Amino acid sequence: MAENRTLRKLTAVLSADVKGYSTLMGDDEEYTINTITAYRKIFAGVVEKNQGRVVDSPGDNILADFSSALDAVTSAIEIQAALGTRNGKLPKNRQMFFRIGINLGDIIHKDGRIYGEGVNIAARIESLADPGGISISGDVYNQVKNKVAHNFEYMGAHAVKNIAEPVRIYRIDLKREDAGKTIQAPASEPTSFLKIFKSYLTSKKAVLPAFDTTGLKIQQEASKPEPDTDAIEKMITCDPSLTSHVLRIANSAYYKGINKVSTVRAAIVRLGSQEVANIAILVTQKRPFQSKDPYINKVMQKLWRHSVGCAVSAQWIANRSGLKTLAQEAFTAGLLHDIGKLLILTATDEIKRTGTIKQMPSGDLLEEVMDKYHTIYGYALLRSWNLPDHYCGIARDHHKADLKKNNDLMMMVRLANITTNSMGIGLKGAEPCVLVVTPEADYFELSEVDMAELEIKLENAKVFS
Repeated sequence: MAENRTLRKLTAVLSADVKGYSTLMGDDEEYTINTITAYRKIFAGVVEKNQGRVVDSPGDNILADFSSALDAVTSAIEIQAALGTRNGKLPKNRQMFFRIGINLGDIIHKDGRIYGEGVNIAARIESLADPGGISISGDVYNQVKNKVAHNFEYMGAHAVKNIAEPVRIYRIDLKREDAGKTIQAPASEPTSFLKIFKSYLTSKKAVLPAFDTTGLKIQQEASKPEPDTDAIEKMITCDPSLTSHVLRIANSAYYKGINKVSTVRAAIVRLGSQEVANIAILVTQKRPFQSKDPYINKVMQKLWRHSVGCAVSAQWIANRSGLKTLAQEAFTAGLLHDIGKLLILTATDEIKRTGTIKQMPSGDLLEEVMDKYHTIYGYALLRSWNLPDHYCGIARDHHKADLKKNNDLMMMVRLANITTNSMGIGLKGAEPCVLVVTPEADYFELSEVDMAELEIKLENAKVFS
């Protein structure tokens, strides 16, 4: 019965995973499974020898706990040495490199498993480790810095999701032996990137994404009880790129009729003013979402897809909830809610292009900066564009936990954001969620069938093509 008790105690947690595991599996599944099985045995043997315990090992992940931080670090060093020797005997495309992260914290022990923020921090530290390397938290470093015959390199303080204080992280230098020596990270490391980034945004050199007002003006006209078709036509024909998009969509397989549409006026009649307004704002706002840097461009395209998904979802929620007068504003609010992330990506692209930083920050660091600062910068950017206050407020407040539930437009965007993220339409992988039990779905009294219809709407959305 003692095994079922819930205990809290100071524990060193070792978290490990394989860098590029999915690629290895895709290349040769059977070989990869045999290799990781052999490597797990090495892990387990070393952990047990050093008084530790393997708690879990799903997929390519391994989680172990120790009563001593020194035992955890000793195990990690021995494991990387053993695996390094094994890797040396394999072809380069078959070598398997583990990243190891170690944290020391107050951990919950229950039914043979471990829980708590200390475990989450260990996993986060692991994701920042080099393939074949070891990273440790500041608390672990304080315990082992004079007891391990290796150098330590300070990698700065990193923000960790749902943890109030940044976590100090150190990398163990496995190549050099000089107990107790700590090397400060070079100027281009994560802590200084944020400083450079903030300095750039407050300087006169900052290049901000531009806002094309055409789409918004068309949307405002289309939202009127009796839209002026002549005015909408004139605004579209003044933009050759927008004209070609409207005509192309009007003649697409989804919309085309018996006769081919050859004028903007005929396209408006066929598509309807609301659909034309959606097309206009999508076309005009997509222009800043591009970069010559392959990595930044890839992230921008994912961000654009998420933004469009939120726009489509928010508009659908407005119509389904009987709030059709907010449908067009919901579309725009959904499209712009994460605009702060575009600003961060644009600024990063520019400071890299001008040589202010020598190399692109890691994907993890860029993700951290976007998560932490996109609401602040999104609000400031929309204010600089002189957009209506409700759009600015949504960009700033859409993640607030204590939001007052009397803002229909805000709740539409929040539900749209949750829905798209749950389907994997965003910067991260799918974040599973039972949508119907969320406060946002309850706010609009949407049923399980309603939410399923929204998911189908997103899966079939023509705006993604």
